[in-house]
Amino acid sequence: MSIAVHGSVETRPDLARAQHEVASDLFASLLASDDRPGVRVVPVAERSDLGRTRLLDAYALLAGGNDLPVVRGRAVEGAQPYGLFADAFEHATGNPEVFTELEQDANLLLRGLFRSLRTPGWASEALGVPDAEHHRLHRAVTATLDAMSGPAGTVLLLDDAHHVDQASIGLLDHLVRRGPRTPILLVVAHDPLRSPAALTAVLAEAERHRADERIAPVVRLGDASRHRLTQREFTVLAVLAEGLTADAIARRLDISPRTVHRHLQHLYRKLGTADRLATVLHAKSLGLLP
Repeated sequence: MSIAVHGSVETRPDLARAQHEVASDLFASLLASDDRPGVRVVPVAERSDLGRTRLLDAYALLAGGNDLPVVRGRAVEGAQPYGLFADAFEHATGNPEVFTELEQDANLLLRGLFRSLRTPGWASEALGVPDAEHHRLHRAVTATLDAMSGPAGTVLLLDDAHHVDQASIGLLDHLVRRGPRTPILLVVAHDPLRSPAALTAVLAEAERHRADERIAPVVRLGDASRHRLTQREFTVLAVLAEGLTADAIARRLDISPRTVHRHLQHLYRKLGTADRLATVLHAKSLGLLP
């Protein structure tokens, strides 16, 4: 599994909008270029409530454009155990058209499982273990996510994660470390100044162990703004990584080859490179490309 990171700070609206456009481009590139099995996590650190919602709206549209099912939930303060995930799968069942029949059945199983958490003693009755032992639930959720995701995978969008309950953090940690084998893109949007230490620790631990094959490398979304790349320059960079020639890039983006060469010269200057291969490799080392 891999970790992708989008970072944002409060700034003027035009700059924030440009940063979100860059992050959306990176997310689209991630969807198109990385279909490896396992969980990929995109922590979205964004102070603005509206900013997080708009960015997740854009991610949902991009995922839908790639024919990927989207499961979306929001954490609320003082929620029941596993409230974040319960909200996500409760809403997913309201959109059965995005799933095949088998995937919908698996999703319904998850909805029923999370609904059962509202009953005291749920773990003892449903799983035959003490309420404090959640490992079997974690494994059940992982197996059911495998069943509902299908070969193309699923995009799971979790918003307001700074309100996350402790049980949801435990499940999130399990998914990051021992998640499903099918492709799952797990977006965790939160206010970094209000996030609980336990959530920060889960994401930080994953990043510290990015060399571990079970957790995989970190890809940073949203850092293009640090290098002062425009949205068009980043788009050219993303297409350049596919190995296309200038003429092919021009046809893809519906611009002239001369304009492509101008964008390439800007990329070379801003990234301190001299040719296309070096530019792509350096961009990947900086986390600008997955």
